[in-house]
Amino acid sequence: MELKAILSEALNCIKRARSIKPSSDVETSALRWEVYATLQNVLDVMSMVVVDLGLRKPSSYSELGRIFYEGGLVNVDAVEIVRRIATVRNTLAHAYRRISIEDLLDIVNRLLPDVEKLIGSISRIIEEKGLDPDGRGFESAESMLNRMAETFKKHKVMIAYLFGSRARGDFREDSDYDIAVLFEKYDATILNEAELALEIADSLGIPVDKVDVSSLNKADPTLISRVLKEGVVIYQCDEALRRNWEKKTYFELLGNTDLYAVYFKRVFKRQAGVK
Repeated sequence: MELKAILSEALNCIKRARSIKPSSDVETSALRWEVYATLQNVLDVMSMVVVDLGLRKPSSYSELGRIFYEGGLVNVDAVEIVRRIATVRNTLAHAYRRISIEDLLDIVNRLLPDVEKLIGSISRIIEEKGLDPDGRGFESAESMLNRMAETFKKHKVMIAYLFGSRARGDFREDSDYDIAVLFEKYDATILNEAELALEIADSLGIPVDKVDVSSLNKADPTLISRVLKEGVVIYQCDEALRRNWEKKTYFELLGNTDLYAVYFKRVFKRQAGVK
């Protein structure tokens, strides 16, 4: 389910990008993030497909389209689309680059339709090659909500995300439940996390050492970026509050150049030798 889940999130990012009407710095930054996340998700999936099919390793993201074409997976038009995706993604990744609202809307209007078509092509490749057979991940996330809502309320949690393998869908039976939460109190402690983990474990009927709770209140940018990228919302006390927190956090992340270096290094390392 991992590949399909990432592509599904890319489509969600496109939908959110089209819904944003930027009139402030925060909204502009949120739009920039959604566009960036869309492109990065597509490139991530293409990189993983290359590894899974044993195709030639690319020297850069821009080469992925050519490798897919050489493997008979896409037509020649897709090669240029992927090059454009990689180029725009590189521009958006540099926090020091100021991107105007007009430029962002141009990307939304002219590039994202091509990205949607490419996502459709990649989805068909995944189906035909049997690369992503298991579809358990998001169902598990959805079913967790009713069982744990009261627990989150009791511990004054405002937002909770499931992330990691159980959110991506590539988990094993013994995989941990990675849960990131935003507490009402900024100064929530490790003891608060441990007490919440105990009750979540009881709610799910699993050993407590299979539950890993992380507070987003004081988390480092790398963890927050990961949660926003792959996390599934399993609880929110108020949807508007969650959206506002995510927008504010996107804005802060975009100003952190070091985050990109850390994150991209992790992505490439994860992709089994893709450089």
